Amino acid sequence: MKLINYINIRFMLLLLVIFTLAGIGMYIKLGFDVDENIDEILTARMDKIIDNLARHPQTSFVGFSADQSIQISEVKPCESSRIFSDTVVLNLHDKRYDQCRKITALKPLNGHFYKIQITYSRFETEDMVEILFTFMIGLFVMIVALLYYLNYRLSKSVWQPFFKTINTLRSFKIGQREKVVLNNGNIQEFNQLNSVLTEMMDKIQSDFNNLKEFTENAAHEIQTPLAIIKSKLETILQEENISPDVQQQVQIAYKTVARLSKLNEGLLLLSKIENRQFVEQTDVDLCQLIRTRLEFIEDLFSLKSINLKVQLAEPVIFNMNPVLADVLISNLLNNALKHNLQNGTLSIVSSHGELIFSNSGLPLTVEPEKLFQRFSKNSASNESTGLGLAIVSEICHLYAISLQYFYADGQHSIKLGF
Repeated sequence: MKLINYINIRFMLLLLVIFTLAGIGMYIKLGFDVDENIDEILTARMDKIIDNLARHPQTSFVGFSADQSIQISEVKPCESSRIFSDTVVLNLHDKRYDQCRKITALKPLNGHFYKIQITYSRFETEDMVEILFTFMIGLFVMIVALLYYLNYRLSKSVWQPFFKTINTLRSFKIGQREKVVLNNGNIQEFNQLNSVLTEMMDKIQSDFNNLKEFTENAAHEIQTPLAIIKSKLETILQEENISPDVQQQVQIAYKTVARLSKLNEGLLLLSKIENRQFVEQTDVDLCQLIRTRLEFIEDLFSLKSINLKVQLAEPVIFNMNPVLADVLISNLLNNALKHNLQNGTLSIVSSHGELIFSNSGLPLTVEPEKLFQRFSKNSASNESTGLGLAIVSEICHLYAISLQYFYADGQHSIKLGF
């Protein structure tokens, strides 16, 4: 929900509560005033009737008035009192019951005790209340509509600089050369926000450029010494006069340096992927890429007598960086090769925008959800850096590719969904 709509809804709800409470209060007050006014009329009539009874003792007043609004009857001696109450009276003309207000008085006069009842119809006053209530509702609707319109226009005008800032931030990309400019307006708070955001984006760009520069420099500065060490160790291994014990130690050192070199390359690649340094994107046929890769490493599968079953009848084309696409497929194939069994199987199937790699292998020794984490390995083999599937996961995350793993019937399966 947009902020303007949220504010307007909260504002309308507040108005509704205020007007509802005001309407209820006004209705109660009108009812009270109407009853008070009718009670005054009834009191005046009662006083007039009692005065007439006192001045004409010889006349009998027992009975009903013509409209039955006044009823006088003689009763047994009792204490004087006056009571107001609500009642209903049958309207003989309209054949319906009318809401009325009634006063009942017990009064001793000229040696007699009289019960005097006077009723007064509330029909006219109820019409007045109804008219006022209808007017109140109409006025409420008009005021709410007017305030909603004014509030909407005002909110839209006030929040316009904010939405401009949001649109500018949406187009912001880390690594872009153009400096982001946030235009200021007449609202001080939004200008302060723009100032903070500008400083933050400048800091992000600066940190990104520094990190990118460090990554690029690290690739050369670290790989170069490692290459020199490997070269020197290879030279030592080619000498004929070294002892078997020294040769074994040098070989261990050589393998360690080679693994360290692979580890450095993997970490640098992960850093580049996370920093979105692979900008170029194009349509890549992953099925064709798999066929090409298999041509290069088919001999490696043959050494382990792995039975390849490739069913790539349906092409899987995805828009991504060609280098990362090659890394993705290479890591999946290398993972299936390293963790496969002697005389095992590897099946690669494409269907409906999915790629499934299934290879035989020992059951997992780690939790499946940790399989794609960095340095998480299913075995303690020194040949694996523990970064292959982590790189696969990061590439899939970058391009919103679904990545699933499942194990059944001795087969490890990784499914990519596009």
